[in-house]
Order: sequence, then structure tokens, then C-alpha cells
Amino acid sequence: MKKKPPDTCHQETLLKRVKNQVITHRLFSEHDTVIVAVSGGPDSIALLHLLYRINIHARLIAVYVNHGLRPDEIGAEIRLIKDLCSSLNIPFETPEIDVHAERKRTGASLEEAARTQRYNALEDARRQHGGTVIAVAHTVDDQAEEILIRLIRGSGRKGLSGMALRRNTIVRPLLQETKQALIDYLEIKAIPFCLDSSNQQRLFLRNKVRLDLLPYLEQNFNTSIRQNLLQTAEILKSEEELLEQLTEDVFRHLVEVSGNRLSGTEPCPETIRINARSFLDCHLALQRRVLEKVCWMMLTRPGFRQIEQIRHLIKDGGNGSETHLGLGLRVWKRNEEILFSHPAGREGFRGSGLENTAFSLTVEGPGIFPIAGHVLSVTVQPETPGILHDNELLLDADRITFPLLLRNPLPGERFRPLGATGRKKINRFLTDAKIPRQDRRFSPALVSEGKVIAIVGLRIDHDFRVQDGTRCFLRIGWRKS
Repeated sequence: MKKKPPDTCHQETLLKRVKNQVITHRLFSEHDTVIVAVSGGPDSIALLHLLYRINIHARLIAVYVNHGLRPDEIGAEIRLIKDLCSSLNIPFETPEIDVHAERKRTGASLEEAARTQRYNALEDARRQHGGTVIAVAHTVDDQAEEILIRLIRGSGRKGLSGMALRRNTIVRPLLQETKQALIDYLEIKAIPFCLDSSNQQRLFLRNKVRLDLLPYLEQNFNTSIRQNLLQTAEILKSEEELLEQLTEDVFRHLVEVSGNRLSGTEPCPETIRINARSFLDCHLALQRRVLEKVCWMMLTRPGFRQIEQIRHLIKDGGNGSETHLGLGLRVWKRNEEILFSHPAGREGFRGSGLENTAFSLTVEGPGIFPIAGHVLSVTVQPETPGILHDNELLLDADRITFPLLLRNPLPGERFRPLGATGRKKINRFLTDAKIPRQDRRFSPALVSEGKVIAIVGLRIDHDFRVQDGTRCFLRIGWRKS
């Protein structure tokens, strides 16, 4: 049998490695829909061509995200990718994003804003087409750069273990391949590609690491620096897996996640609570990891300073103390509990945000009414009820007219607490009842014909109390859902 030329053999070996990577690590499988992120550069062009050639019978859709940042080059890149997709019979899309609007909204750097918007656009394409995963063209060279960048930025063990072959819906089939191997493949196959001029600009940290720092370290300190970085990442990865298991065990015992809502296209809990006493009994490493996990769940990317800020709040903060994180995330200490929430939505603002959370519920008659993570129950009974449960109140139903209104107390609004000799400001009553400021939004007023008849879960107004002549009873319950 005639031996293949060396170059051809190398390319066939590359193809087998990529196919083995996809199958062994289950990055995707037959009949899956795969969104392939293609920029026009050699890495992504090679990714698209290799995924086509491995012949797993997945449906490929190429997506070029137009940042609008290099208008002189965009046209050529789109034409090149379009021609390749046409020759391979692969659908091709070019969504546009507004990077400058993202920078204005979040205050992020140009590089970070572009990255966020790019992945959002790719995720939109995945959802639109019912895709399984998004394939990106990160290589072993990108991995070495990423580890060094994360070290410079102060990442922890998880970050220093590098990019994963698969994380959620993102897959990296080329993560074990070098850029040079991909370029060689394209040259042998006579497949054209573009060179992004911004990759030579030292405005971005990644470019400075690739163009300056890594070559300097290779020449002056260690010629094997890239390999050593990768080996270190592999060690940290296995240790990270163990620590992640320990963190999950601690998380299940300490943390309570309540509610769920969408922030953009991402799910975000309404609130997360941590048992402070049990938290402080944990090892420092697990404390930090639990807080990082909670912040990520609340769609916030915390740095070391933010995690330590929360940790010191838990350890040394007084009851009712709070700390503010980015995009409206607030953290409060309430007795033995730490509460994470976006009280005014996921956007930047000043203050605690509690004043922006409003209750407004019209109660036409008896029933069960869920609202803001709580349940209001209203029952009319002709006979004296038995024992009341916690957070239940009993009033004289004949003194009350439906519909009732559940709302936040108005500024300066007063009522007469049961047994009191006179009227009192509701806010003062909540202070005397030792209700922490961050929890007062969960003690709304129940109103009938403009009069406050109760602060639900706490106290009724004296004028609506049950008396000897009461014939009909109104039972009000208020609890967390």
C-alpha cells in the first residue's frame, strides 16, 4: 500500500482527534443542532470545516456576530464565510449587536462588552433554532493565554483551571489543538481565512498577553511556560472537582433559594438566604466558594473584594446592615440570616432599593392570594375560630367592607395597634417590633375603605378587634410561599 504524504497524514490525524474529542466527551451527537461561532479567522474557519468533515450527522448552523467595530473588514469576512457555507451546504446567519450600548448600560470595558453581547447573540441563535450547543474555536494556545489572564486578574482555583471542553451550552472541540495545526490544515486544504486586525492592537489585555507577555516569559524565563501553564491547570482542575463536590454539600445545608424570574433571557432567583451561624462554622475556602456560587446564581460576577465584603458583613456586620453589589444586587444581614435580592430589579441604583418594591393587591372577597413570594389568605367565619396559627390575625368581619387593598404603608401613615392607647406611625410600629429595615416591605398594610385594618402577619387595628358582640370573624393569614 502506498504511504500517504506526511502532511496529509497529519491532517487526517487532526480530523480523528477532533472527532474523538466530540464523541468521547459527548460534546454533541447525531441529529443535534450545533451553532458554530465563526469569525472568519483561521481557528473558527477550521472549526466549521472540521465539524463538517467528522460526519457525525449533526445539523450545523454557522453564525457570524457582527460587532460593527471593524467596518472595513466585516464585508470581506462575511463574504468569505458565506462562500464556505455555500460550498458545504451549511446555513449561515449574521446577527448584529450594539457593543457601545452594552458598555453604556454596564460600564464594562469594550472587550468585555463585546464578549457579553457576542455570547448573548449566539445563545439567541441557539434558542431560535432549538440548538443543543454552541461550538467555539478556542485552542490550546487560547487556553494558555486565558490562564495567564485570569492569574493577572486575580482568579481563584476554579478560574486557573482554565476553560472547560464543555460548560453549559458552550463546547470547545479544538481545545487540545494548536493554532498552527489549524493553519496548516487550512493551507493544505486551500481554504481561505481572514486575519482580524484588532488582534494586533495592544488596547486589549488578551492581545498584550499573546503578543508581549508570553513571548517574553518564553525567551527570558521558561521556554516551556505554555506547557507548564496547561499542566498546572490540569492539576487545579481535578482539585477543583473535589472542592466543587464539598461546596455542593455545604450549599445544600446552608442555602435556601426562593422564587424564580427572568432577567433578560437568564433565570434568576427572587431571593437567596444563607444561615449565618452555620456559614461561619465552615472552612474559609468553602465560605468563599459558597458566596461566589450565590453571586453567580444572582447573575453577578464577584471578584475577591466583593466576596470578602460579603464575608465580613456576615462575620462582623450588625443586624440590619447591608452591602451593595453591581446591577442592583443587595445583601442584608438579618439576625442569623443573610439575604440576597434585587429589590428594585437588576439595574444599577443608589440606596437599598427597598422603597422601590411595592405591594398592590385588590382583594374582592375571601380566598387565597399569592403575591411577591408570599400568600395572603382571607377567610370569613360565622363561628369563633380555634387556635390561630403563626402570622394569622382575627378581626370583626362586620366592621369591614370588601374589596380590601393590600399595599405598602404610605409615608407618615398611622394606625392604632391592638391594645394601644393612641395612634402610631406604621414605620415607628415596625421599628418597635424590631422588624429589620430590609424586611419591612414584607409587612404591608391591609386597607378597607381607606382605613388600615391590619399590618398583615403582625397586628390589627384596635378599632377592628373582636369583641363580645362579634358575630362574624375575618381571619387573615400571611406567610411565605
